[in-house]
Amino acid sequence: MPQDLLELIKKYKTCFLIAPSFPIDFKYPNIIGELKAIGADKVTELTFGAKIVNEQYIEYITKNPNQKYYITSPCPTIVSLIKLQYPELKQYLIPVVSPLIAQAKIVKQFYPECKIIFISPCKAKREIEAKEYQNLIDYVITFKELQQIFTELNINENEFENCNEKFDSLILSKTKIYPISGGLAHSAKIKNYFSDDLVCAVDGIINIKKTLNEIKNGTSKYKFFDILNCDGGCIGSFDINNHDKEKNLKAWIVLQYKTQMETEDKHSESHIEQHKKELKGTKFTREF
Repeated sequence: MPQDLLELIKKYKTCFLIAPSFPIDFKYPNIIGELKAIGADKVTELTFGAKIVNEQYIEYITKNPNQKYYITSPCPTIVSLIKLQYPELKQYLIPVVSPLIAQAKIVKQFYPECKIIFISPCKAKREIEAKEYQNLIDYVITFKELQQIFTELNINENEFENCNEKFDSLILSKTKIYPISGGLAHSAKIKNYFSDDLVCAVDGIINIKKTLNEIKNGTSKYKFFDILNCDGGCIGSFDINNHDKEKNLKAWIVLQYKTQMETEDKHSESHIEQHKKELKGTKFTREF
């Protein structure tokens, strides 16, 4: 384990946030037991943060009905690409934080004593987003780095088959599809606000640049753009241990986990509105 991470865990209470593509590499609930074995005090998904982001998107669209285009902004690589190569398109980025930052704000509200460690399928969250939000994110490790830690410490997921741990977060199944291309638009029910032919889900840098050029030239037929950098969405991130698995199989694994969790999710949803009241005044918007 990196020395600075070890010191962080030893010195402070910690909350590990794990990206929604985790089922591709790690079993549930085994992963919670494994993380607590290395010293985690709390472990959460990003699903409640994603729920808040979805609501913020709908609120923004409703309040800004005449905007020409709407571009999603959870992927730091895409935000950076637009800032650097397509600055004229910044005006179309939806000014809402990512599910990671929303979840971090939630954790700071409910577990203020905890340092936040994010487990990411890509390095962009560390190299771009965590640097922008150093007041919220204390450390970032990738899925590959986490597996290396488990290997070094002889932590085997099979030893946690009977683990009864639950996530320390509100679990909402419909946002578990975020890492799949188009998952944001689908989980936020964007097609209730735009017809099917106006919603575009795009991933992979070649496709993305083609799409951004069409927006820039004013030739795109779409209005809402759900954009993720990696092929297939975040399930295609390069710091996933099982990156080489076929894209459709990775999507299927995430969807199977969503289905597995639906019963448990029903029990958690009764608490959502109360928790949202406690978040009143928390800012989930951003500027570009």
